[in-house]
Amino acid sequence: MAEVPEDEPKGGGERLASGSLRIDLPHREGTRVQVSTPVRVGGARPWMCAVKLMGHRPGQDPEDEPTQTLLLRTGRGVSPEEAQRDALAQITHFYGRPTEPVPQPIIQHKLSTPPPPPIPRPRRGWLARVASLFGF
Repeated sequence: MAEVPEDEPKGGGERLASGSLRIDLPHREGTRVQVSTPVRVGGARPWMCAVKLMGHRPGQDPEDEPTQTLLLRTGRGVSPEEAQRDALAQITHFYGRPTEPVPQPIIQHKLSTPPPPPIPRPRRGWLARVASLFGF
């Protein structure tokens, strides 16, 4: 079963009713980042943390609280703080830093191998098809 650390994560923020920590980072166009509470899941890097980039729904008043999830990434680490740093690094990798322009997508052409041809099934005669209808 997953464990939640009892100590407060570093960096401040506002604790939500769901148990996640909201860190308001000034991103572009009124978006903000919500960092969840790290959870112990086990394995070589036992702590996991989720980070959501939140924004406004189309047509929503900009003064209202952002409610649309734009991007969700997770991070793993050997400590709760490392899991939070890894998750924030994932957001930064895909969305960029708030003070820099949005990263340009990298399009790479990769060689692809076609799937193998389907295995030809032997064609059954009409007598075999009628026999299969009667369960023979």
